[in-house]
Amino acid sequence: MMGAMNELLGTESNVAKRWRAEAARPTAEFKLRLRLAAMAGHMSHDGVAARRAALIDLLADGRPHTREDIQERVAADVGAACWGKRPQEALLRDVAALRRGGIGIAYSRRAGLEGFYLNYPAMEDRQPWAGNQVADEWLIQVRAHDSAAKNEVVFAAAEFARRQKHLIVAGDHPDWPEEQIDREARRLVYGV
Repeated sequence: MMGAMNELLGTESNVAKRWRAEAARPTAEFKLRLRLAAMAGHMSHDGVAARRAALIDLLADGRPHTREDIQERVAADVGAACWGKRPQEALLRDVAALRRGGIGIAYSRRAGLEGFYLNYPAMEDRQPWAGNQVADEWLIQVRAHDSAAKNEVVFAAAEFARRQKHLIVAGDHPDWPEEQIDREARRLVYGV
């Protein structure tokens, strides 16, 4: 398998190019740009990292993807040899590694929606709601607020949702200008 993966090292994969382009966006935070550029460089030399990054990019669309769809689309992005001799095992290893990293990947068995999908929020601390005392305390504090303070919390949450959707849209459409990305994020979050 390593021989097949080494065939990928001579050329930069599409996913590495996307991440490198995202790192060059002047609107992104400086540390984020550095991290993306470092990962893009790493992907040029590590086929497994490139395959996992392509998997993240694919699942970020929010729709479930079957194993076959994932393998086909990631191979088109990274290279035909990226899955090695045992593609099913490679996919399961990738999903397990990304989950250990805190990325919420789930699997739907619902008819018509079978497949792996990114369970938002993408980065999460996997604690059940009942055991999350910080969230419970926050909810108690919000309930104690007057209407103006509650509105402030609601507007902050809406702004956070818009920023998150902005990042997702920017990742899905790296060629779009910033104004178009912002319009689409606002439309998706606020409906306008």
